[in-house]
This record gives sequence, structure tokens and C-alpha cells, in this order.
Amino acid sequence: MSAPRRRRWIDVLRRAAEPASATETPADIDTALWSAHGEAQRAVTEAAEGAPRLMDAVTRQRASVEGVSERAGAMAAHAEGLTLAATRVADLFERLSVIALNAGLEGARTPEPQGKALLLVSEEIRTHAARGADATRDLVAVVEEMAAETSLLRGELTSVLMAADETGGSARTLGDAAVRAGVALVDVEKHLRRATGIDPEVARAVALAAEHARGLLSALSTLRATTPARPLLLGALRPVLTPLSRLLGELGDEGRAGEASPGSPQGDDGGASS
Repeated sequence: MSAPRRRRWIDVLRRAAEPASATETPADIDTALWSAHGEAQRAVTEAAEGAPRLMDAVTRQRASVEGVSERAGAMAAHAEGLTLAATRVADLFERLSVIALNAGLEGARTPEPQGKALLLVSEEIRTHAARGADATRDLVAVVEEMAAETSLLRGELTSVLMAADETGGSARTLGDAAVRAGVALVDVEKHLRRATGIDPEVARAVALAAEHARGLLSALSTLRATTPARPLLLGALRPVLTPLSRLLGELGDEGRAGEASPGSPQGDDGGASS
């Protein structure tokens, strides 16, 4: 990194320990731009990773719904077959009732005791045939109701399949949009590099350092208000502050060296006068 750019980031770190100002400097704007770029890149990455998972979930859901729809279709077919069978059974009971009625009439014309026995058997058969026909009609009604419910279920499953197709299409659109947004962010990063002359890793490191600087300043301000804690504070922070002050001094020397570089006219005049 060149000396002027390094000085800009030193200024950012220095301003991190000062109260917030209403005006923004170019370095603050560069940091905000890189921070926004990082957030956008993370969001695009999450969207790009989530779109395939959503498509897989929609595919599994669609397969499950198709299986349920096929089973509902099989149930509807079985219900239709059961309705036909129950209808035939009802017809058989009706015929049996007619036969029993004819047998009763024949028993009424037959002399005793054979006629009476035939009449009693005929009445018993007619009674059971009527009960069987009623039960069969009830069964047919239940099966028809079940078939209607199955038909409604298949309609609902068809709607679910259509919604799954729409969701899958939206997921594919989201994935394509995430890919296009990723490509656009790469272009944005290139333009930001040329406009700011700063690497994104450096920007993130400076932003993190500024955040820690604010936290350190707040903690030191709190501890400074407590007079008895100052000797303990100095002894505890000396191992940390010593390398930190050395590092800041080196950065400051590099900044001043960049300001008084040999290529500048002021540096050449100053060297001649000394």
C-alpha cells in the first residue's frame, strides 16, 4: 500500500477514537462502500446457496404429492369398482325379494301344511332381502361420498403440484438472479478497487480495528474515572500498549515519510536549507 493511502487509513483509526462528526471524509466513504459491498456479497452468497436447497425441497415435495395423487387416483378407481359391485348386490337382493314374494304367493295357494311352511320361509327371506338391500344402498352412498372426497383431494393435490411448479420456477429465477448479482458484485469490486485504491481485506481489517479502537476508548474512559484503579490499569495494559504504541509510531513515521517524499518540492527545499 502506498504512503498516502496508508495515511488515509491511519486517519480513519485516529478518528475512531474521537467523537462522531457530522461530516464524512473520503476514507469514511470508502470504508462504508466496502462494508456495504461485503454485506451485499454475503447476502448474494446466501441466496445462491439457498436457491438449490429450495429447488431440492420443492422437487422432493412434488414427488411426494405426485405419489399421494396416484394413491388417491387408485382409491377413486377402487371406490368406483366397489360402487358397481355394491349396486349389483343390491340388484340381487331386489331379485331375491321378488322371488320370495312369488314363493309366498305360491305358498298361499298351496294346501296346508306345506303352504304355510312355504309362506313363512318366503316372508323370512323377504325380510332379510330388504335388510340386505338397505345395507347395500347405505354402502353405496358411503362409497360415493368417499369417491367425491377423493375427487376433491385430487383437485387439491393438483393445485399443490401447480404451486410446487411455481415455487420451483421462482427458485430457479432466484438462483439465476443470485448468479447475475454475484457477477455484478465482482464488477463492482473491480470498480471499487480502481476508485478507492484499497483492497477489500484491508478495508475489513481497518473497519475491525476501528471498532476495537472505539471499544478500547470506551473502556479506558470508564477506568480513567476511577482514580484508585489507575496504577493497576497501567500495570495491566503496559504489555499491550507498548507494542501498540510502537506500531502506531511506525505507521506515523511512514505517513510522515510519505508526506516528505524526495519527489516533492517541499522535501527538496527542506533538505537544502538544513
